[in-house]
Amino acid sequence: MKLEALEPLRPMLAQVRDALEARGVDRARTLTLNELSAAQRRVLADLCGWPEVPSGPRVKLSLAKLDAALRDSAVGVGLVDAVTAMFGPLADRRAERAKTLAARETIWATARQRIEMRPALLAWLEDLRAHGRAARAATLSRTSEDVILDRALAVVARLPASGMLLPIFALDVLGDAHALDAGEPLSALVLRAAAALTSSPLPSNAVQRRRLWADVGVACDSLSADVLSLGLKPPGDGLLSRHLREASAEGVPRRTTLGELSGTRVTIAPGATVFICENPSVVAAAAECLGARVQPLVCVEGVPSTAGLKLLSDLSAGGAELRFHVDFDWGGLRIGNVLLEHLPAAKPWRLSAADYERSVTLRRGALELAGAPVEARWDKDLRPTLIHHGGAVLEEQVISDLLADLVT
Repeated sequence: MKLEALEPLRPMLAQVRDALEARGVDRARTLTLNELSAAQRRVLADLCGWPEVPSGPRVKLSLAKLDAALRDSAVGVGLVDAVTAMFGPLADRRAERAKTLAARETIWATARQRIEMRPALLAWLEDLRAHGRAARAATLSRTSEDVILDRALAVVARLPASGMLLPIFALDVLGDAHALDAGEPLSALVLRAAAALTSSPLPSNAVQRRRLWADVGVACDSLSADVLSLGLKPPGDGLLSRHLREASAEGVPRRTTLGELSGTRVTIAPGATVFICENPSVVAAAAECLGARVQPLVCVEGVPSTAGLKLLSDLSAGGAELRFHVDFDWGGLRIGNVLLEHLPAAKPWRLSAADYERSVTLRRGALELAGAPVEARWDKDLRPTLIHHGGAVLEEQVISDLLADLVT
């Protein structure tokens, strides 16, 4: 082969090489050559035996005819051999792409298997893939898509958390206290999962972001996470115990921050019952109607915050019996499941399928159920009964029954 005879054809053969690598040697048929100079067009016309030199910089030609022309020329070899001689072995880009796609499919299939028992996260995972969020997060983090996805799934597997500060949680799960800081690509992926788990909108500011973290049991700081209670009378001379007793004596609700709960354990008399509600309206009604005569009541205000989980865990560890009530809707059932996950000794309070059926029958104004159905861990009959009646019963609609149980 006369390699020097190929030199005038270098620009053209470079474009041919790209086409052969991209499409495959057996699939490339024609090619439009771009930006050929007048001199290069003359060389091509002489090689192919064209009576006229193409007039423009774009020239379309058959690769089979170009192959035959090269064999009959001074080059003396076919197109593939000519390209290989000039640029080295051809890469099989199609095979490489197929291999990459297969590896990517495996990554996402494995990820799906890791969350298949948590249906609320399936849409989150599909969103990350369909909109390229994981790929962009990987680029921003200077890592690979499989690594960023693995880290996100490791964090999500621990949600809801058990009332940890965000830096401690990140250090515990990822070995990096700042991995989930605001602005970190991984944090954005995980917050989307948190929104899916709590059926919440994505946060648009720092306050909403802190609230969403708190909703999945992670506190951004020790002051923004708090818990509302009424009627708690812990023993001891500590500041928090005294404040809670004073508020109880006055029949006044009190908010306690995670910072106040850190480093201490709030307990009450062993065997005493602590009632748990979902909505602050129950606490407000109990304070107004019962005042100092109310039994211990803790409000989780939706998904339990880190402060709420800490307080309830301490009360349970101290021997208190926990009884929880939530709205009879899918969001309420999710909250009840979270409570049982973190407080396995807790018992439902007026929260059976029979309780719901009685309430929905008496209250024809029940709201329409919305969202994806949820299995109640404490009563297998509750989900189908809610579906059958199709109505939600909120705590405010059964508040007289709840207050009857709360009076001492």
